[in-house]
Amino acid sequence: MKVVLIAGFLDNEIRKQNVFKKDSPLFQKLVRLFRLPSRVGQLNDHAPWVRGLISFLETQDGLELHVIGPQIRLKKCLVEFELRGVKYHFYSSEWASFLRKLNNYSLWKKLQPIGHKARRIIDKVNPDIVVLSGAENPVTSIAILYADKYPRYCLCQTVYNNPERSLYSTPNKLIQEMEKAIFSNLRCFGVYSKMHYDLLKAMRPEAYVFKFGFPSRGKLRELVETEKQYDFVNFALMHGSRKGTPDSIQALAIVKKTFPNVSLNIVGGCSEEDLIQLKELVKSLDLEENVIFTPFFEKRSDLFQHVKKSRFAVLPCKLDHISGTMNQSMRMGLPLVVYETTGTPSFNKEKECVLIAEKGNVEELAQHMLTLMKNPEKAETLRRNAFEMQKERLEYTMHNGERLLANFRAIIDYYRSGTPIPDDQLFNPEIDD
Repeated sequence: MKVVLIAGFLDNEIRKQNVFKKDSPLFQKLVRLFRLPSRVGQLNDHAPWVRGLISFLETQDGLELHVIGPQIRLKKCLVEFELRGVKYHFYSSEWASFLRKLNNYSLWKKLQPIGHKARRIIDKVNPDIVVLSGAENPVTSIAILYADKYPRYCLCQTVYNNPERSLYSTPNKLIQEMEKAIFSNLRCFGVYSKMHYDLLKAMRPEAYVFKFGFPSRGKLRELVETEKQYDFVNFALMHGSRKGTPDSIQALAIVKKTFPNVSLNIVGGCSEEDLIQLKELVKSLDLEENVIFTPFFEKRSDLFQHVKKSRFAVLPCKLDHISGTMNQSMRMGLPLVVYETTGTPSFNKEKECVLIAEKGNVEELAQHMLTLMKNPEKAETLRRNAFEMQKERLEYTMHNGERLLANFRAIIDYYRSGTPIPDDQLFNPEIDD
């Protein structure tokens, strides 16, 4: 089986291939001119789940894997290399990234050159199936629309066209229309939550929606105590209202009334506009000595080492089913406070593992933070329960890889010979959550 995986990701294994140019003042000027997020052009780790997927697929006998995707600051327009039997094909995407500021799907699609680049690579490979990891980044996902000669499968990391999104930020029209185009052009999708299933089915009722999850990358290491510098941490790739960052600051102001020296470390990226608003909020609440803003880290391992310097995590995400940072916090042994979403109650299904506040209830969020500060025994119980729950979930996800391979085979058979998709591979909204 020959598989093309379209994915936007970066990690140290890719950086070590020496395929990137050094940063330049001109490039940074263009980033500022186009008012792109500061992380654009920075060679930081992102989308670690893609490496987990690649690590699983590269070990499968009889599977030839080609990974294609966009990168910024490549030394050449097209960079190709092989690593542990996997063939990588990266194409430069500066122009398409800058054009995102048009925020107009039709115009952007006409002007961007990377779809045609992707088609040439895919046609040269001539795969049995083309798999897209995530539809919500146009610069990456546009490639799947140029692979219409082949069976296609989109793994939905989220569903951007969520009516609730407008409650927390102005939705990006380009991303909305890009996702809609993918949903209308493809037939096969994978989701891991009922929320995403319902959203997708509302837009594409005739879609085949598979139950999927990214393969596990191994067992958890036992918890090791680390020196603490902060009380709470809130970390995210991009902070803002939908991540509940303002809520965590407002809750800290309530906690400060009892613990004047309480600290909150906000780690990660942020748009210039949101950062100004967050700092103004900090100042208005007299929290300038309590809140620390820490930029994101190039290496994921460095990020985790820094996050572990906090005693607790407060991650009041409002839109995510379950954010990856929640799972990561529990795996690092940080007692966790979250908002209730469609997914967070599952953490406490067997035993109490996290403290859950009503979405938007800053007072309840603060009270849960105070519980962790005042009651070390409670915090330790949550910490241990959450870690054990994550170990159990990780063991379960070790089966995700085999399920994904079965999805690939079923989709190929469906496209080639019309073989019906087996019901047991599809997401069942009655029992799957």
